[in-house]
Amino acid sequence: MKEMRVDALTNDMVIFAEDRTKRPIDKVNTNDEEEIVSEYEKDCPFCKGNEKYIPEETFKIEDENGWVCKSIYNKFPIIDQDSENIKGVHEVIIETSKHNKTFYNMNVSEFENLFTVYKNRYESLSNYKDTEYISIFKNFLRKAGASLQHPHSQIVSLPIIPPEVNNEIEIAKNYYDTNNRSLYEDIIKEEISYGKRVIHNSENFLVIVPYATKYNGEVRIIFKQNIKLNQLKIDSINEISNIFVKLFENLYNERGYMPFNLFIHTHPVKGGTEKYYNTHIHIVPRRYSFGGFELSMGVYVASTNPEQLAQRLKF
Repeated sequence: MKEMRVDALTNDMVIFAEDRTKRPIDKVNTNDEEEIVSEYEKDCPFCKGNEKYIPEETFKIEDENGWVCKSIYNKFPIIDQDSENIKGVHEVIIETSKHNKTFYNMNVSEFENLFTVYKNRYESLSNYKDTEYISIFKNFLRKAGASLQHPHSQIVSLPIIPPEVNNEIEIAKNYYDTNNRSLYEDIIKEEISYGKRVIHNSENFLVIVPYATKYNGEVRIIFKQNIKLNQLKIDSINEISNIFVKLFENLYNERGYMPFNLFIHTHPVKGGTEKYYNTHIHIVPRRYSFGGFELSMGVYVASTNPEQLAQRLKF
């Protein structure tokens, strides 16, 4: 049975057609990614000891053996301070010194380090002149856009609010103006009450498979408090780090070593959206590509049942 749904946060229209997973597909092996064994690679610029290959660091967390997580200027930035009509800063966050670590096998302490660096760099880049928005994202494996295997994320300061984020903000604002209530708070209440799309419900975060999403099999983490990323407290960093460990363990059991994109949508730097917009994290598997129907129509087709996927990932 086919079903049309609309994502309340984005207004994306999605047709669910689960039987499309049964389509015949050419048996061509396009997966050239294998799990990494070695903790160190001599040719990797992000491995500890190879610092001569990378730009200067902007922040780091250390233990008795040296740095364990740090940020550096991106050697090949999307934008920089010298651009004529769009200025910003582009940094790389090296998530761990170990080459063979991934979100699928990182521990709580390593995720705590990562979110601490996210928080620090968000705070620092927010102070740059003309910064309107801070984008944080991760590409895992080549099919998701990664150019290097060593675990890393990226952060970019922008003098604009990106259209994708601005669309979410406008939808949330219109809902608030019409109903005098927060769309995000209503969705949190409804999802908890319904229960079938909830993967995990903790004190400060709700992990769900969205009712509708153009990204087939997406998982979304919604912050329950209306805070910016740099307002995360130590307890909340520990809480979300524990969530990431268990979530990616379950994702690995469900999908294996799958490429994915992760991106954090948070408040514009200058604020003003706290009443009606909540920071949230999109985790998007890169198993599927958009076809001609999606690209030409702006209507998306999904074959993964949200309720069933949430039950398999629940913890």
